[in-house]
Amino acid sequence: MVTTWNIKNTLYLLLLIFVILPVQGQKHKKGKRLTDFTITQSRSEKAKGTQIVLKQVISDARCPEGVDCIWPGEAQVLVSIYQNKKWMDEEILSFSPKKVEDNKKWVSNTLAIPLKKIKSVRLLPYPKDSIKIDPKSYVIKVEIAK
Repeated sequence: MVTTWNIKNTLYLLLLIFVILPVQGQKHKKGKRLTDFTITQSRSEKAKGTQIVLKQVISDARCPEGVDCIWPGEAQVLVSIYQNKKWMDEEILSFSPKKVEDNKKWVSNTLAIPLKKIKSVRLLPYPKDSIKIDPKSYVIKVEIAK
């Protein structure tokens, strides 16, 4: 009878260890959590370190929604790069299906975000047939994988 009791206790103890250990390992690490952010014409939501500001939309010749086009078109923007609120450089970014990966790599390198975390870098709003876009409404949306 004593032997059975010890085996039961040992089994319960092992079961308890296997249940508790995975829960302990699932605690989140403290530190920065990457989230989506928007780059506007006046600021970047990223508060410290390197910031990107959308300075100017040079051209927007993307094929509007609701229109059949031979090619998808392209938009070009001028962005300013700041390090700790001090101007560092300017860059022209192109938005087209061919430039998707290039833009992800550029944001990754500029903001020190792992490339695999960047889901998309898009210029918004996307043009619609017969609707003029207010130049002040343009933003660059960076989506980060959770």
